[in-house]
Parts: sequence; structure tokens; C-alpha cells
Amino acid sequence: MIQKNNIDGIILLDKPSMMSSNQAIQKIKREFNLNKIGHTGTLDPLATGLLPLCLGKATKIAQFLIDSDKTYLATIKLGVKTSTGDKEGEVIERSSVDLPDDSEVEQIIQSFVGKQEQIPPMYSALKFNGQRLYKLAIKGIDVPRKSRSIKIHSIDLVSCRNNKIELVIKCSKGTYIRTLAEDIAKEFQSVGHIDQLRRLNISCFNTQEMHNMNKITSSDVLDDFLLPIDTPLGHLQMIEISNKESSMFCNGLSISINLTRPQSELYIRVYDDIGTFLGLGKHSNDCLKPRIVFKSMN
Repeated sequence: MIQKNNIDGIILLDKPSMMSSNQAIQKIKREFNLNKIGHTGTLDPLATGLLPLCLGKATKIAQFLIDSDKTYLATIKLGVKTSTGDKEGEVIERSSVDLPDDSEVEQIIQSFVGKQEQIPPMYSALKFNGQRLYKLAIKGIDVPRKSRSIKIHSIDLVSCRNNKIELVIKCSKGTYIRTLAEDIAKEFQSVGHIDQLRRLNISCFNTQEMHNMNKITSSDVLDDFLLPIDTPLGHLQMIEISNKESSMFCNGLSISINLTRPQSELYIRVYDDIGTFLGLGKHSNDCLKPRIVFKSMN
């Protein structure tokens, strides 16, 4: 049996269109015989753009990536509604399109900025009684879905022509751009669907570079594409501890320490005295308690 490779770190994949997020990770897993890999923040097969891949121990921080704000470049095609909310679905409704002047278009678009309730689409990976919604949708089954609180931080109008509206959308986790597109189309007294969708950014990664699939899989090693595990954790408070304390922390023992501004509800990044990232802890009662440890130490 061939030994699998244990590689730790994060790859920012520029996911190609017409490949599911799972197909993307399985391809890289096979190419490099990886022991453990996962993705965060699923992208629709049609969509392209940023899909963070967590390798090895980095899979432990997936929760922090999922919670981050996302930025998308979306093209909405007005006049046609589909079963899936994007151009891969069957056409289920058509409507005339009579776009107002640019200033009114801008006004309508900006009315969607802010907090709102959104009902997830049937074509989604959410579950109902243990079954994925999209699997029920394929069978023609529609079930009730609870609305979710989301926030649209900003929408920038890029272009509006030929019944297509191109937007840059910055939004909170849990936002379905396909649903947003249909809601926007309604405000134009029409129907619509997503024609193109690209994820430009996830806030915890700032402006780090994405890498396309061919570039990654044509390489012999992954080192050139790997980001350190702590890359998306810069928003968390950090602390450096001594060598003796590092040994205690890595072995699951609490450390007596007094922080000036502890944020008890948040994790704290923990480093040793030479800057090695050890893991994440939480502070309470003047103690730093290990919660997620990345480095083993005897």
C-alpha cells in the first residue's frame, strides 16, 4: 500500500467552471496522494474563483474561513428564470425587460445593501430531514425552508446592457447570490438568473494570489502554492509564550497568564518564543486553555 502524503497548509484554488468543489479537492488529492484535504465555502459547479483548500492539520480551521465575508462578481440575466437560479437549469419562466435609466438602476441595486432575511434556494446543499435540498429538487420536491439573516455590505454596478447586469457584491456568510439575483430581478418587474459568477475574495485572505488547477496539478510539489495554517487568522488576538509554556500548551495543559484585553468569546493565536504557530486557545480565569493544537511536543 502506497503511503499517503501528510501536507499541512492552505491552497487558494481558482476553481474552474463546471467542476464541483468536491471534484476539485478529489483531483488534487489524487494528483498528490494526499492523506487529508477539505474545502470551505462551497462554490456552485458553474461558478469560478476562490476556493480555499485546507490540507492536513489546516482542516481544523475550516470554521474560520466559512464565517468570513465574501466578494463576488455576478452577472444577472434578466427576462429568464431557471429551475436552479443559474444558466444550467431549465427555463421555467420568461418575462419582458424594460430597464429604467442608469440612476434608477443604481437606486434599485443599492436598496439591497444592508441586513435582510433570505430564503435559501431548493438547489442548495442544506439538509431537510437528513436529505440535501438539491437532491429533493432534482426529484421535483419542494419543501419549506427557514429564512436566514444575511447582510449585503456593498453592491457596485459594473455594467448594465443587453438585459444583463454585472455587479460586484460583498456579503456575509450564508448569502445565496442566485437568490439575490432573483430578488433583484423582481425589483425590475422581471425575472432573472445568474449567468456568470466568480468569487473574487474571502475577507480573511486579504489579497493573496489564487492558483489555477492546471498550474497546481502540473507541478511536482505543492510547496509553491501553500500558505501557512495561520494565514486566515490575522483577525484573532495573538500571544507569544515561553519554551516551557509551549510544551505545556502543546500537551493540552492550561497556562497561567494574565491578558490585558482578553476577548473571552474569541480564540487566541498562540506562538512560541521563536514565532512558531502552536495553535489556538481561549482565555478565562487568568488561564490560557488549549483548544486547537497544531504542533506536537514531547
